[in-house]
Amino acid sequence: MDFETIYELLQNNLLESGFEVYPFLISWYNSVVDPLFRLSNYDDDTVAFLIVSTPSMFEKTFLPYALDVSKDLIRDPIDCCVKEKMQSVIERFPEDEVDVLFDYDLWPTRRAKIIMQTVGHVSGAACFYSRQQLQNDPFPKDKNMMGICLHPKYGGWFALRSVLIFKTLQYPLLPRISPPDVLNGDESLIVDVLQRFNYCWQDGTYRNVIPVIETYSTLQQSYFQTNPTDRLVWLADLRRMNNENV
Repeated sequence: MDFETIYELLQNNLLESGFEVYPFLISWYNSVVDPLFRLSNYDDDTVAFLIVSTPSMFEKTFLPYALDVSKDLIRDPIDCCVKEKMQSVIERFPEDEVDVLFDYDLWPTRRAKIIMQTVGHVSGAACFYSRQQLQNDPFPKDKNMMGICLHPKYGGWFALRSVLIFKTLQYPLLPRISPPDVLNGDESLIVDVLQRFNYCWQDGTYRNVIPVIETYSTLQQSYFQTNPTDRLVWLADLRRMNNENV
């Protein structure tokens, strides 16, 4: 299949499920990451697609998955749900070789297989902000400050979930679109969001540093605010209540 056909099929299969799709070239990613993180097994012009989950993914895709009693919720349910969804999408391309990377994939050394925030930026999905952009860095030099991606529509209410690499698809003329700089290069705003994300991420205020069109639902926020070790119990209670209401 050609690029346009693949891109259209991906969008048709993912948009209504609460995901967004952003194409990019391997060279765009490799040119900005440390050599340790480069995807060196692919041609520079190989096309990959970033898969982003929007706020509606929780209700549209995850809840039906989690409430299906045939699903054995023994690992991270969100990760398992996204993996199953990506596998079902890939099955629609039987003639293509597709490698799939997830945000949680690690090498045996515990090094990430792919830097998702870099992918988010180079694909144009979300702008990445870090202390390296600051001319006047107010943070302690010995403090490891994590950078953050902000989506132009959802602020911090989204997740970079997966990358689908079509190994034999090359499209050197793919237009490169820069992510919208939603903070307009304002250093004070960059400092503010970095401070919120690194020092008080639990309160979630970093998610709303720009106006957004949609946030996580109350139910979704309840799930993510639950300690990861208690989320299976949370889902078991939700299943029980759902069965009682049937």
